[in-house]
Amino acid sequence: MQWSGKLVGGAVGMLVGGPVGAALGVLAGHLVDDKVAAGQGDGSTSGNSPPRPSAAPRTKSFHHVEDGDPFAEELDAGESSAVADAPQQVGERFFDTTFEVMGHVAKSDGRVSEQDIRAALAVMQDFQLDTAQTARAIERFNLGKQADYDISRAVMALRRSCAGRPDMLRTFLEIQMRAAIGGSDLRGPARPLLTKVAAMLGVAGLEFAHLEAALRIRYRARGNRGDAADWNRPGSGRASDESRGTQSGAGAGADSARRARAGAQQQRTSSGGARAATTARMSLAEAYEVLGLPASAGPAELSKAYRRQLSRNHPDKLKANGLPESMLAHAQQRTQQIIEAWNVIRENRGIKS
Repeated sequence: MQWSGKLVGGAVGMLVGGPVGAALGVLAGHLVDDKVAAGQGDGSTSGNSPPRPSAAPRTKSFHHVEDGDPFAEELDAGESSAVADAPQQVGERFFDTTFEVMGHVAKSDGRVSEQDIRAALAVMQDFQLDTAQTARAIERFNLGKQADYDISRAVMALRRSCAGRPDMLRTFLEIQMRAAIGGSDLRGPARPLLTKVAAMLGVAGLEFAHLEAALRIRYRARGNRGDAADWNRPGSGRASDESRGTQSGAGAGADSARRARAGAQQQRTSSGGARAATTARMSLAEAYEVLGLPASAGPAELSKAYRRQLSRNHPDKLKANGLPESMLAHAQQRTQQIIEAWNVIRENRGIKS
C-alpha cells in the first residue's frame, strides 16, 4: 500500500489551510497513491515490477482445399508456407502422378486384369498421347504397381504442387475414378483407396459421389452398359479390335509397350467416329445429376451451379494452372457434358439463356 502521497498531501494541506486543508491534502494524496499502485500492477512502470509473459507464438495457417480436411495436419509448417510450383512443374508432376496412382489402384486387389489395362490404355488414347508420352505413361503406370510405391507421399506431393489450385486436384481425382470405373467398376479395394485419395486432396464424400455419378453418365452416353465399361467401346458393346490389340501393353515389358503405343496411335484415328455415333441424349434426371442438384432446385440455384461447374472445368483455366495439354480432352469433355446438362434442364423448364 502506498503512503507517500497521503503524507505529503496532508502536510502541505496543514500548512496552507489548517485541519481542513490537511484533510483535503490526505484525500488528494490517496488518489495519487492509488494511481501509482495501479500503474505498477499492470507493468506500466519501469521499476522492479515483473515483466509481462510473452505472447503465445502464432501458428501458421494451412491452405485447405475444403473445410474439415482430415489430411491437413500432414502438411507441416514448412510445406504449408511453400509457394505453389510453376505451371510447367505442375504439369510434369500431374502427368507422372496420374499414371502412377492409376497403376497403384489397378494393382490394389493384387493383380492387374486385362480390363484394368484396357481402361488405362483408353485413357491414354483419349488424351491422344504421342509415342514418347505413351511410353512415359506406361513406365509410370508400372512404377505405381510396385509393392513399395508410397501413394500417400505421391498424392500429398501433388497437392502441395497444386497449392491454391483445387480445380486441378478435382480433375486429377476424376481421371483416377474414370480409369477405376473402366477397370474394376470401382469395386473391391479400388473404392476405399480412391476415397482415401479424395480425402488427401480435400474432396469430401458428397462431392466424390457427385463426380462418380457424372462420370458414369458419360460412360452410358458412349453406349456402355457393362459393369466395367470401356470409354471407347463402340455401340455394339464389344471392344474394338485396336483396343484388344493393346490390352497387354501397360502390364508387360518393352515389346508389349511398343505394341500398346502402336495400337493406341491407330485407334486414335479410327475410334472418333464410333464415339460420336453412339453418343446418346442425356435424360433430365441425368442432367440434374451432372449439375449436382435435385430436380426441386430453383432457376437461380441451377444457374449458379452451372456457372460454378463450368468454371471448375474450363480447359483454358486448367491449362493456365498447369494441366498437361494432352489431358485437356478430359476437361473439354466435362465442359461439354455440363453445357448439355444445362441445355436439357433449360429446355425442360423453359428457362431463357
